[in-house]
Amino acid sequence: MELNVDEVIERYVGSFGLPQLLQVMLVSFAWVFDSQNTLVTIFTDAQPSGWRCKTSADPSLSSSWCMNNTASGGGGNKGQSAGHVCGLAAGSWEWIGGNSASTIAEWYLICHRKFLAAIPTSLFFIGSIIGCAFCGHLTDVWLVRKKTLLLACILTSTTTFLTSLTPNIWVYSLLRFANGSAHSGNGICCLVLSTEVVGRK
Repeated sequence: MELNVDEVIERYVGSFGLPQLLQVMLVSFAWVFDSQNTLVTIFTDAQPSGWRCKTSADPSLSSSWCMNNTASGGGGNKGQSAGHVCGLAAGSWEWIGGNSASTIAEWYLICHRKFLAAIPTSLFFIGSIIGCAFCGHLTDVWLVRKKTLLLACILTSTTTFLTSLTPNIWVYSLLRFANGSAHSGNGICCLVLSTEVVGRK
């Protein structure tokens, strides 16, 4: 009588014992950090909370000029949309949370540059699609799943770290693309590694 893989696992290894639980937990641990790369854009690419007119030693950039030239007539209110600053002189206003609150605030992705804010996220998911095809082929042909998972974790960690050091939106977008390509290997390998040693029950 021939046994299939599931029957061999259930008869000789067990359906779900301590070794399988340990493997599922360790593999899932890699998944936790992988999901952070997908969800981080909610925070890094968030719209700043608001802006305010700032006082300046330069009389041409006074706060009264800023307040009088906002679209709503009161530019210092917290939570005002970024669109109202489009007609203001550079240096007459500032973000309430500072320039490091998000990529939009840091690189002033507002007004005529507003479309640039969507590029990093789009490239991340395009990279994920390309990375899935590449990592799937890499796993089946050249490397085994554990080595591909290790490589994907190293590349994901490296690109995540380098993303935090980016000087402009273009380098940031390129690294988000690379990060999306690298993190795809985690999902493919983790799914198979966490389920292949577990019995049908």
